[in-house]
Amino acid sequence: MSENIILISDFFIDDFIGGAALNDEEIYTLLNRHYDVKKIKSRYLYPGFIEENTDSFFIISNFFGIQPHIRDLIQKKCKYALYCHDYKFVAHTNPATYENFEVPLNELINLEFHWDAHKIICQTKFQKDIYDKNVTGGPHSSKPVKTINFSGNLWSEKDLSLLEELSNSKKNSKHVIIDSPYPQKGVQASVDYCENNKFNYDVIGDPDYHTFLKKLSSYSDLVFFPYTPETCGRVALEAKMMGLEVKSNNLLGCSYEEWYDLKSNDLINYMREKRDKFVDFMRPIIHE
Repeated sequence: MSENIILISDFFIDDFIGGAALNDEEIYTLLNRHYDVKKIKSRYLYPGFIEENTDSFFIISNFFGIQPHIRDLIQKKCKYALYCHDYKFVAHTNPATYENFEVPLNELINLEFHWDAHKIICQTKFQKDIYDKNVTGGPHSSKPVKTINFSGNLWSEKDLSLLEELSNSKKNSKHVIIDSPYPQKGVQASVDYCENNKFNYDVIGDPDYHTFLKKLSSYSDLVFFPYTPETCGRVALEAKMMGLEVKSNNLLGCSYEEWYDLKSNDLINYMREKRDKFVDFMRPIIHE
């Protein structure tokens, strides 16, 4: 296997700062220390690029921007892993609308793209279980289980150091809700929860990631009621790293991990270890 890796996503951090983009940037940074890694946005893929890189290992993050004929070519010609930030086996990406998270067979999409992947990398056991019910090893497939649980998320060392610093911030005894234009983040449900419990709360946001973290660190409790299953729940972990308590529902993926009870520096150091071991996690996937 070539020492070349192609990292594909719909968006990277030069488009906008979000949890998936930040995580993918660390995938690039960490693997680039040991491999020759190229990043390319899905909308810029073309047949010649795929043909020229068939000896590379492809890591595919968000892929709705890949044109169908390009996706078919990747399936046919390339060895690839899917690094899943949501649930692209159903058009609206929300398996929580179905009983037991099981999507009806006639609504499943992109199945062959998942089946032909070398591995499907999930961020939590919760996410892996949902994939297994619908894509591999589930009632709709006799295909072998290809899912693997990384059990965590990736932060830069700079951001982990900032979270460490902010864990000492004085708390204001108020609840906080993260403002988001995306309905799946459950802002209204979080507001309703605070109103019903007569909590003193603010709704905050900031386009600058570090400024946002500094604002968040001053609160005592994060209220986060997502509408779709959170593959991990990066902002909830950031809140816990900075010493906040988290109030959520049963759709928070990280809450099912054994390490979820960790907080502040213990959680920061755990994620630092996950970062340090990421290349070791990926190496057998790339080379086997």
